[in-house]
Amino acid sequence: MKKKKKFNRYNILSIIMLAMFLTIGSKLYYLQVFKGEYYKAEAETINSAKLVTVAAPRGLITDKSGIKLATEALGYNLTYTSTTDTGKDNTQLFAILQKVFKILDANKEVQTDSFPLKINPYRFEFTSSDSKVKQAMLLRFLKDRNIQDSILKSKFEGKKEEELTTSEKTALNNELLKLTPEQIYNKLLVTYDIKNGLSSLNIKATPDVLRRYLIIKDSIKMNFYSANKSINVATNIKKDTSLIFEQSLSDLKGFKVENQPMREYPYGQLASSVLGYISKINSADKAKYAAKGYDTSVDYVGTTGIEAAMESNLKGVNGEKDINDDSVAIIKNTAHNKKAVPGKNVQLTIDANLQYATETTLNSEMKTIQDKGTYGGLDVSNATRGAAVAIDINTGGVLALVSLPGYNPNDFSTTQGLTEAQSQKYFNPDYEKMAKADGLSSLTDYMFPIDKSIKGNTTIRKDKFDYYPKYLYNYATMSLIPSGSTFKPMTAIAGLEAGVIDANSTYDDEGGYDMGGENKIGGPNWNPFTSDGRNGIVNVVSAIRKSSNPFFMNVGQKLREQFGDDILAKYAWMFGLGANPNATSPGTGIEISENFGQVYNTVSQKNLSASQYLLSIEQNLTDGISSSKVKFPPIDLYDRDRDTSIVSDGKKLSEIKTQIKNYIRDSVKNGTFSKSNYVGLFKQLIAADPAYKNQKFTATDINTIVTDIYYLSVQTGHGSLSLPYNMFIASIGQGMDNFTPLQMANYIATLANGGTRYKVHLVDNIKDSNGKLISQTKPVVIDKVGMSTETRALVMQGMNGVTGAGGGTDGTAYAALGDFPIPTGGKTGTAQFTTSEIQNKIGRGDYAWYVGYAPADNPKIAISVVIFDGGYGSDAAKVARGMYESYFKNDPRMKQYQNHYDIKLKKIN
Repeated sequence: MKKKKKFNRYNILSIIMLAMFLTIGSKLYYLQVFKGEYYKAEAETINSAKLVTVAAPRGLITDKSGIKLATEALGYNLTYTSTTDTGKDNTQLFAILQKVFKILDANKEVQTDSFPLKINPYRFEFTSSDSKVKQAMLLRFLKDRNIQDSILKSKFEGKKEEELTTSEKTALNNELLKLTPEQIYNKLLVTYDIKNGLSSLNIKATPDVLRRYLIIKDSIKMNFYSANKSINVATNIKKDTSLIFEQSLSDLKGFKVENQPMREYPYGQLASSVLGYISKINSADKAKYAAKGYDTSVDYVGTTGIEAAMESNLKGVNGEKDINDDSVAIIKNTAHNKKAVPGKNVQLTIDANLQYATETTLNSEMKTIQDKGTYGGLDVSNATRGAAVAIDINTGGVLALVSLPGYNPNDFSTTQGLTEAQSQKYFNPDYEKMAKADGLSSLTDYMFPIDKSIKGNTTIRKDKFDYYPKYLYNYATMSLIPSGSTFKPMTAIAGLEAGVIDANSTYDDEGGYDMGGENKIGGPNWNPFTSDGRNGIVNVVSAIRKSSNPFFMNVGQKLREQFGDDILAKYAWMFGLGANPNATSPGTGIEISENFGQVYNTVSQKNLSASQYLLSIEQNLTDGISSSKVKFPPIDLYDRDRDTSIVSDGKKLSEIKTQIKNYIRDSVKNGTFSKSNYVGLFKQLIAADPAYKNQKFTATDINTIVTDIYYLSVQTGHGSLSLPYNMFIASIGQGMDNFTPLQMANYIATLANGGTRYKVHLVDNIKDSNGKLISQTKPVVIDKVGMSTETRALVMQGMNGVTGAGGGTDGTAYAALGDFPIPTGGKTGTAQFTTSEIQNKIGRGDYAWYVGYAPADNPKIAISVVIFDGGYGSDAAKVARGMYESYFKNDPRMKQYQNHYDIKLKKIN
């Protein structure tokens, strides 16, 4: 008989342990097998953090005294970040956006809107005034959004764009450019499934409402390949609004309120011509900036001015932080955080108070001139633009640089986007509408013709006579303007140094000058630039003081007879007025963009004439009418996108056009002309271009075309090169003597300091964010002028007489500066824009110039002032007075001075 097995404590413990292991094992099996994928995803969500960019503050820009002209302010931005939205499921996102937009609207906040496709009316607004650049930006916009895919599929057998030939790529671009803004808008609504996404919400889907959601969806799409990078939904919102969003974030998945540095210009328009502005990185430049380490989805870059020139210094190094993927942005892993490094600070040579005084005085004087309407036989009602520059003559440092009208760079520093009015003002002027508003409708096609040189575009008008102001254009550094009588001291220097005149040389100024030439243009004593009457016997000093045209034309004639046509340029180049055509990258040395003008010389005159007469010929061909008013079928000689894809007899259409244009240039420069070659080329052109398939060109038509080219290129163009007239008008600052106000100021600085031409600069020093000096700009000598002490003294004696500092009251700037307590020297100038007949027709006046230095006995500062359509230099001299008032405000001689100028100067702190 078996004994019953007894349960002892060991057996009981074993049973309990077995039960526990079975329970734990089954639970582990459940967690790992049945719920494994779920918890794996949860673990990844909890433990993995997202890398988010922390924007670095941009460096400060200050004036010479440390006054902050461009700074950073912390702004509250509402951002959205999502790594799960692929653009397919809109239901949840749109429901959240509905809440977001409701909060924004209730608190009068503005949604970020840099999306270039606008509605009401449908249009594109790109941040460029260059039509060709805007066309390139449009193509980039379309291709980034794959608008080309359907065209590639239907017309190019589904090829990828990189597989297309050059001609096929051109054809693709042309097809894309045929799409209207409204068609593109509707395509994007379908692509992003906007209407379906809103169908379940109680929303009235107007075009404006649809576009709000479209902007967000497009930003997500464009940001898709930059994982975890946030997009701005609303920028620089009020603190109270940010708190409302903070309290609602649990219901707004993916949204956060972030503090981000915002560029701020405390004084608005002040010094915009120097500072420039910043903007978002456009799609065409994203690859370039991405290669430099920029976060192209959120970073801003300098676009013009110092902001652009010093971009590499001003731009800080963005930081990074790891955050959990939830609505409250809890920091999960500080080990991976990288602190943002602020940009370097740039201190300028600019004096903010002098800059303010110059801007204010120039603006006031322009308005005064406009109110005159017409005076002295000149229409000055369009005196809407001007520029002024002040330079330290002993360093080349720029103390003031003004271009008016200016702009407020704050308009560009937020991502809210420009308003429609701002966009039109800065980039998209409607010349037809503007002409109508100003009573110029009858002259629209003459003054604002359709720009037929733009490839593939036939509707954009251009301001042919530069009638309207361009707010973003820097008139101080970019405008090439005839210098008029302000060039006469330069002619005096050349004459004295070359020995064709001396202190005792005189000339009887009877009010005109015989220009010479085969037909003695205009007859004896003809001079279109003299309107001041007879000055009598003058020498170099009195000729400068009275601004005698005949005296300086006679100096030009003497120089030409003894040394040839290039002698005047030889001396002018030393003062920075132009440069040898063979020189490499001539310029003043300033850090921001500039054009660099040229003085009359034979090489440059040939090149200029060749370009000018080619333009005239192209226009005649396009209009289908010769210089003698004989009509023929129009011919297009402008470059077009399609030209490279059209081939006839093994020759591209583009090659035929280029060959014809090169022939024309050679005809102007060298007087060469082969009628048979021209006839043959035009026949090739007509046969090659499909546009002429139904056009009938007779032998008479082609003969008319070739004859007109001969008349313009050889008889008129080449024939004008040898006229002594070129030297005569160059001697008084007309003809091809065209310089920027910056060049003119530096020329006067070089004269005033005795002949040292310094490199012009705006940047004084660069420091890091802790104040440590990184670099200091030292004066750089570009050239030393071989000018005798006697020459300088004679020329400055004449210039001192202009203001009355040398005695006498007949100087042309005496009315403006004769009673100024600190003696100054200078020169007025009046320069024609074009022929008086055209000026009168289009309402343009002469340029009003003034250049000068002060004090007269020991110069410290050199200036130049120009007012477009301002009429007379004596008025520009009034701006110089306001500049001197600011610069010399602490001079003891100013203590008893009662400021009788209309502008009360404001001190910038």
